[in-house]
Amino acid sequence: MGRFDTDTIDDDAPTSSPETDSDMNVSQARRVIKRGWGNVEQTKQADSPFAQRLKVEEKPIIVKFLEDEPYTSYRQHWVERQGQKSFTCLSDMHPQGCPLCDAGHRPSARFAFNVALLTEDGDTTIKSYEVGPRVIDSLKNFHQDPRQGPLPKHYWAISRSGKGPTSQTNHQMVRDRDLEEEWNIAPLTDEALEQVKKQAYDASIVPIPNRKTLLTIAAEELDYEN
Repeated sequence: MGRFDTDTIDDDAPTSSPETDSDMNVSQARRVIKRGWGNVEQTKQADSPFAQRLKVEEKPIIVKFLEDEPYTSYRQHWVERQGQKSFTCLSDMHPQGCPLCDAGHRPSARFAFNVALLTEDGDTTIKSYEVGPRVIDSLKNFHQDPRQGPLPKHYWAISRSGKGPTSQTNHQMVRDRDLEEEWNIAPLTDEALEQVKKQAYDASIVPIPNRKTLLTIAAEELDYEN
C-alpha cells in the first residue's frame, strides 16, 4: 500500500490538528491498517494482478455470491511441470490457434464467480470461486430453483469431500436468519455488501499467455514440433 500523498515522510512536519481535514484521512487509515488474518488476505490481493481463488477444503466455509452469473468462462490447460502449471487456452483467441491444443493437450472448461468470503472474526474478502463443468451444473440448478435461487439470495456453506478424481464439492444453502445462530457469523450489512462488490473481478483478470511461451512449453513438455 502506498503512503498518503507522497512516498517520503517529513519527520519535522507538524502534526495535524483534530479540526483539520487530515483528521478524516487518519480515521480512514485506521480502518485499513489493522490487525487480523482477514486483513492479511485483503492486503495481499490488493497488490496482486491475479484473482485470488477461493480455496475449498473439508471444513465448510461461508460465502455470498455477488452476482447472478459467472463473471467469466474460459478454457484452461493444466500442464504438470515446474513453475507455472495453468495456462489459458488460446484456441478461440489467437488466429494461429493454441500450441497446447495442437500438441494434443486437452483444455478443461473453467467458470468463475465473484464471492465474498466471510469469517467468524468479521472479516470479508473478495474471492474468485472457480469451478468445472460438474459444479457449474449444480450451481445452475441451485440458481434456477425457486426455493434456493437466485444464487445471491442466500449465503452458502461450501466444502469438499473425498480426494483426487473422486472428490466432490458440496453446497449448503444458509439463510440470513441461520447464519449467526448456526455459524457464528454476522450477515453482511448493505454497506459492507456494496463495498465488497466494488472489488469484484471481471474477465480482464484472466491472464492471457504469450503464444511463443506456449510453443516453448509444448515443445519441452509435450514433444511438440511446430
